[in-house]
Amino acid sequence: MAETTSTQPQSMEFQTEAKQLLHLMIHALYSHKEVFLRELISNASDALDKLRFESLTDSSILNSDTELAIHIKLDKTAKTITISDNGIGMNRQEVIENIGTIARSGSKAFLEKMTGDQKFDSNLIGKFGVGFYSVFMVASSVKLVSKRAGSDEPAIQWESNGEDKYTITEASKDDCGTEITIYLKEEESSYVEDWQVRSIIKKYSDFIAFPIYLPNEKGKEEIINQTKPLWRRSSSEITKEQYEEFYQQLGGFDKPLATMHTRAEGIMEYSSLLFLPSKAPFDLFSLDRKHGVKLYVKRVFILDNCKELLPEYLRFVRGIVDSEDLPLNVSREMLQNNPVIDKIRKTLVNKILGKLKEMAEKEPDDYKTFWNEFGPVLKEGLHTDFENKEKLQELIRFQSSMSENSDDLVSLKQYVGRMREDQKDIYYITGESRDIVEKSPHLEIFKAKSIEVLFMVDPIDEWIVNDIYNYEGKQLKSVTQGDLDLGELGKEEQDIKKKAESKFKKLSARIKNILSEQVKEVRVTTRLKDSPACLVADDNGMSSQMEKLMKSMGQNVPESKRILEINAQHLILQNLNSRYEKDPKDPELEEWVHLIYEQALIAEGQMVPDPLAYSQRINKILTKVSS
Repeated sequence: MAETTSTQPQSMEFQTEAKQLLHLMIHALYSHKEVFLRELISNASDALDKLRFESLTDSSILNSDTELAIHIKLDKTAKTITISDNGIGMNRQEVIENIGTIARSGSKAFLEKMTGDQKFDSNLIGKFGVGFYSVFMVASSVKLVSKRAGSDEPAIQWESNGEDKYTITEASKDDCGTEITIYLKEEESSYVEDWQVRSIIKKYSDFIAFPIYLPNEKGKEEIINQTKPLWRRSSSEITKEQYEEFYQQLGGFDKPLATMHTRAEGIMEYSSLLFLPSKAPFDLFSLDRKHGVKLYVKRVFILDNCKELLPEYLRFVRGIVDSEDLPLNVSREMLQNNPVIDKIRKTLVNKILGKLKEMAEKEPDDYKTFWNEFGPVLKEGLHTDFENKEKLQELIRFQSSMSENSDDLVSLKQYVGRMREDQKDIYYITGESRDIVEKSPHLEIFKAKSIEVLFMVDPIDEWIVNDIYNYEGKQLKSVTQGDLDLGELGKEEQDIKKKAESKFKKLSARIKNILSEQVKEVRVTTRLKDSPACLVADDNGMSSQMEKLMKSMGQNVPESKRILEINAQHLILQNLNSRYEKDPKDPELEEWVHLIYEQALIAEGQMVPDPLAYSQRINKILTKVSS
């Protein structure tokens, strides 16, 4: 332990600017007081790094058998924490320049550069090296004793209560390095508990490159951190079991589907270890959902749930990113629009999407597992990440009318590759489930002509179809919107339609008159084979599924009338047309028209507006048939 010499201490007062900066450090910069220990351990690690670096050119300052380490001692009686290292240390001038920066010109320079912009001002803090002063969040006073390696100058002691004054004096210390003694405030005495310190180090500093020693219950010092993080080791050294164990430490309760371990060096330096889970977390779609990537800087834990590292649609990815280029006191505000983060983010997204593409091509069963868990989330990227739109289009999957079951998925590329000759567009239908859409009357002509239709049954699908718009020159067309045009594939039906339109012109007008409050238009269609009628939206109208989704979210949906399409080849419509021709004022005609409209609603999974009236109409028909 260091002892103060008889040299007279030099007492100095903090400048006004220094007091302001101390207040900012203690009350505004950090959201958790426990990070003081992270800052001090990080400073100690830096000092050890500097000694090791200088020893490359001056071997006399470091013996070959010296273990570079950090030691922590806890005194419950005195309520003190002592943190010491055998790093480079400081002489008097360096203490003033480094630790004393806040007492000298650092605070003034900082305040002069402040603009009032919180994000910008927070970024300035790291440039002045004042993270040491976070210790005053928990300390009533702090004593620092340091001796510079390779220097003949005596050790120097710096002491302050962080309020008005600080003192600098000579001290005695045998070895180089720095020792900091923290005298805890009465209400912060929990930080002297062994379990508390171990927990904080495990959370923030577990992968500091140097051993951190702490006495155990028997008083024997033991290393309490891992000195080489998994993500900084070569992937060739790591087994599959070690990856899985680490993944589970990150909170994964399953085994990962894929592991991505990367080390980037050069202009930008960082390490990343990312995992694709095989099971979705319970909060994947909740409003307070979390991202699974942690941010480290120089092996020091900085942020959990780091949303800035990956876009929202990749929130299911778990892992760690460790940057060499960010300051240790980086805040959430600093991460926004940060060029380093932006570059890392772009690289990580490319890495993940590339891994998914590789999985889809080489491990289709694993990709199917991934898609069943996270497919709807990945689709969100089509609506938010225009830069990677083409990559995402290759990754998305849908059920289809050609699929035997919900596990049989098709990509857009596969769809286009097996399109019928002369087919112009990619056809799709949206709905709540496969069971509903595959029975839709809108599919009848497509089934008859073996034209594949994509089943879009995820809620997000209603939003992304417009973001895809077309794929390889083929436009996406809804089978429930607009007037159907199959081109050459529907030429035969178009000829039939022209004749039917003339024959059913008056009946169509009569039906429109009866349903004037419900439908916008009535027209003959070729899309139906077995059903008498169906409802369609305009080309630019809102689909019935979108209306449902909007209403379920509490949105006010403006009333929109749809188009009733009738099948002129169906016996019911032919009988209705005959009855109309015999008696345009046939009183039962109106009942039949309402019934056809209500059946069209039911066929697409809608509720009839008046269930009692519908039931009465059915009863009338049954009564006549049975009499």
